[in-house]
Amino acid sequence: MTITSTKSWKHYMLICHILSSNDIPFIRNDTALSIRCSISSRDGDMLFFFSVDPSKMLINLYSPLNFRIKEEDRGEIALGLCMINNKLSHGCFYLDTEDNIIYFRMTTSFYETNLNEMLFEYMLSSAADSVEEFSDVIKKLTGETPSP
Repeated sequence: MTITSTKSWKHYMLICHILSSNDIPFIRNDTALSIRCSISSRDGDMLFFFSVDPSKMLINLYSPLNFRIKEEDRGEIALGLCMINNKLSHGCFYLDTEDNIIYFRMTTSFYETNLNEMLFEYMLSSAADSVEEFSDVIKKLTGETPSP
């Protein structure tokens, strides 16, 4: 195993440990170094995905929001998401133009460093707080209700 592979596996296992320790249900894919988990909120469960990218030495956390965007509304919604992102200290909302879904994304690098448990806990709690805080604003922006 290379140093990058070893560090990737270590961080992946640390994320699994944190989720398990906090009784957060998750599904892991050891081959892809990816984890799917859900967290309860006032609006229902929020879905989150962690992935470890050994080639870029990145940990990615993203959450698809339950909104489908009409193609003709992309420009206005993208502008609204930019305005929301201006209020965030970490992470961002973005509109994927291929599937017309809004995602929240947060990324951190493990290049020349070892990440610790507190960082991953912060990433997940900060992402969950951001999704919950802005879901009503995004709901109004899209003119839609969250899909079941």
